[in-house]
Amino acid sequence: MNEGESLCYTCRFSRVTRGRTLDEEIVICDAAPTSQTRVTFKVTSCTDYCDRRVPSYGELLQKAWILRPGSRHRPAGFIRASDLSEDDFMRLMSDSHEREKPIDS
Repeated sequence: MNEGESLCYTCRFSRVTRGRTLDEEIVICDAAPTSQTRVTFKVTSCTDYCDRRVPSYGELLQKAWILRPGSRHRPAGFIRASDLSEDDFMRLMSDSHEREKPIDS
């Protein structure tokens, strides 16, 4: 990021509308699930920042090869996540979410 450039320019949650001159700019933050916030300053740090230049987990998963265990109906092997049925894909996402939960101490 260039010195002085706002994080909003590369954030997945922002919408930036620019006019003809440098002072004509509207930045809207959609990070909050229920509201939008107009940002009127250059953001240098944000707890909800999500770099749109880096693939999201879902985007990576769509390109991934998934190892499917064998069953009575099919042998074990790799399958593209994009070739999974919607139910299998949702089950995979749910399983990965369960693994990310912290263990209670």
